[in-house]
Amino acid sequence: MGFLLAGVVAPGGLAPAEAAPQRCTDMYGTPNRAPGLRGLPGFKATGKYQWRTRGDTSRTYDYANPRRALSGLELPSPEKLATIKPDRSLYENGTPEHAWAAWKQNQASGNPYGGGFNEYVNAKYITGEANSRGGNAYEREVAEYFRLGGRDWYCQYSLRDEMPEVYAEIVAELVEELGQEAADKILKENRKFDAIKPNGSTKIIYEFKSGRAGLSESQVLFDKKMAQRGYRVVYIFGEDPPAKIKQMLGRHSMSWYRHGAVNNPQFTPGPHTRQDTAFTNPRNGTSSGGPVNDQARNSGKTEADARRKAQARAQAPSAANRVRGPGGIDFSTMELRYVTEPVEGEGMDYGFRAELNDDELENPSWGGAEKLDLASDAMFTWLALDPQRFWVNLNPNQPDQVVDDKLAQTDAGRVLLEADLEMKHDLARVMVPDNPVGNELWDSFRHVNGAPCWMAYRYFIEPAPAQVREQDGRLYILEAPMDVKAAKLPIDYDPPCEQPQDVQEHNFQQIREIAIPELEKIVNSEPQYADLRRVYTSRIAAEWIKERDAVRPGDFHDIIGSDDASAWPSRTEWDRDAIFQEYLTSYNEGDFHFTREYEQDGTVFEFEFALGGVTFTEQPTENVSSEQFETEYPELPVTVEQAQKSTVQYADTTAGILGGSSVLAADEPAPSPTPTPSPTPTDEPDPTSPPDPRPGPDDPSDGRDPAPGDDDASAALLPPDDPRSGQAVPYRGPLVATGAGGWEPVAGLGAAVLVLAGATLLGWSRRLRAPGSG
Repeated sequence: MGFLLAGVVAPGGLAPAEAAPQRCTDMYGTPNRAPGLRGLPGFKATGKYQWRTRGDTSRTYDYANPRRALSGLELPSPEKLATIKPDRSLYENGTPEHAWAAWKQNQASGNPYGGGFNEYVNAKYITGEANSRGGNAYEREVAEYFRLGGRDWYCQYSLRDEMPEVYAEIVAELVEELGQEAADKILKENRKFDAIKPNGSTKIIYEFKSGRAGLSESQVLFDKKMAQRGYRVVYIFGEDPPAKIKQMLGRHSMSWYRHGAVNNPQFTPGPHTRQDTAFTNPRNGTSSGGPVNDQARNSGKTEADARRKAQARAQAPSAANRVRGPGGIDFSTMELRYVTEPVEGEGMDYGFRAELNDDELENPSWGGAEKLDLASDAMFTWLALDPQRFWVNLNPNQPDQVVDDKLAQTDAGRVLLEADLEMKHDLARVMVPDNPVGNELWDSFRHVNGAPCWMAYRYFIEPAPAQVREQDGRLYILEAPMDVKAAKLPIDYDPPCEQPQDVQEHNFQQIREIAIPELEKIVNSEPQYADLRRVYTSRIAAEWIKERDAVRPGDFHDIIGSDDASAWPSRTEWDRDAIFQEYLTSYNEGDFHFTREYEQDGTVFEFEFALGGVTFTEQPTENVSSEQFETEYPELPVTVEQAQKSTVQYADTTAGILGGSSVLAADEPAPSPTPTPSPTPTDEPDPTSPPDPRPGPDDPSDGRDPAPGDDDASAALLPPDDPRSGQAVPYRGPLVATGAGGWEPVAGLGAAVLVLAGATLLGWSRRLRAPGSG
């Protein structure tokens, strides 16, 4: 059937009208006067906040999500399950019986879920409820924030019913331009606008999108026709939309805006709520929870798991409103960047920073649980073990001193030793003259009567000056980069380098100026060092926790200095001897072999080279003042706080902040929204009843963002300096030492240091032969 007959001009005339349009004032309780235009999306002055609400992440929109309390639910006994009828409408929403009935219903359908029951609960059952109620709550939030009120602002406005002639005109135009068949595929029977100002000299249409995927090209094509009729059309998202949606909007010259208020699902934890062990003290029986725990545990252990879960989320009820799911977090980049002082009995809040994955459906991220556990286990390892154990050492002459025995039982020890070996491979790879950097390096070497060479040096990674900020019992780890350094070694190569001393020094300097910066980029950005960066930020957090515990004993007091990390054994099987043997092979035989010709004693010879080796050492710190923190990170404190509720996109970056807490009280009710909606027995829950307005510190009086000096000015969002210090506080004390076994271990320094590598080096060997001699 053609679209026109089905949706616009049926044989009996126009489709029956729906209810009369509602003013936003009546629907959402917004002020009974229209807002000024200058602060509204699409009308704001050019600048940083032209297309993003300043202070938006300080706002929260609540909605009831009682099903979330069932995140740890499993199937009952077969006998119990047999008594459950496959009809969820027979049971109260959010109860185990309702979830079991929904599962049985799903499994009896033509498209049963392919994962297990608990996976279904988290991927579809809980998500479906959150999508619908969260989407409705976001619409209210945007209307309230921009005070869309007065006589001329309408919400949930049906164009087909209120402007039937305009609607019919647009449909006819699209059919003429695209053809009837194409129009039938993309057009719907109606077009409702979330908010519209249809009267006056300035006409506006807003579409609210709490999620990232709920915008189709058919909707954009239709709305473009409204724009051609004089309407300012803007799509308002809760976070940056995916690149393909941005590109689509760009193709059609349509505008989008970000209002990143934070969604806050309300539920009461109970006996079926998932209990997590990350960042909890195993000796006091607490459990943790929060957005980072949920996202990590729901991400899947394999790519296949992640794809199945992403598809389930995309097919869940009201999927167009879904917010970023586990697959939308790039877990490979996840690092601990925030902790609070673990006050006794109150636990500790924590926050991770991770890049956001723009392609959640087609290329979802996975393995979040492994990254969360590594960061947690490493932090407790650093808290528990004696710092004198924090060393690893790859020395060809010390096979019995590769890593401390207790550190060898942990993943932290594994990560340090593997990174040590990996750096040797990467430095050799950079120096081989089969890439631009390697070619530049070898072309820069000097040599006199023979091949270029240099004296023995060890190359090691050490943390660069790290930027941290402590205030109000909180630690923000702002930057934790790594440097690559070099130091002379008291050994000789075989054969020895016979070039003059100044030539050897020059060649070494070229390595430091050309190869080392390239290696630093690799260490600070490439995935093979992601675990190293992860355990390092956990080490910074652990050292600060130790310092605070010395002032006021907290929840981890009995762990600190216990020299017992048996509660956090390595989750990955590894063999230090195998790593050492791999190192020896590389050391003795080289990772890369190549030949170059040089003249020696009047004859041109072909020299064969082999490269391989690495090491790691200490770290200074850089204090961040209150002024610098407020200037460079004005939105970080409030973002971290709000990340305890949901994943929050950080400022104008492509990164998100995910929070959690080490104390989750299963018997303590969470705050309920006002008012609490009635339980919904289906997968299409009713919208949440309107809560009381929630003006935030940045709530504008006329729809505008506050000007500098208003209550929501960025600096006003910052907590005061810690009264104990009055300034930024660096972390101090020994972190990790390197070079054990004869090359000056650095454990016990007053400045923070990180142990990573030992006596490994970048070696080279030469074999002299005449060209063509074989």
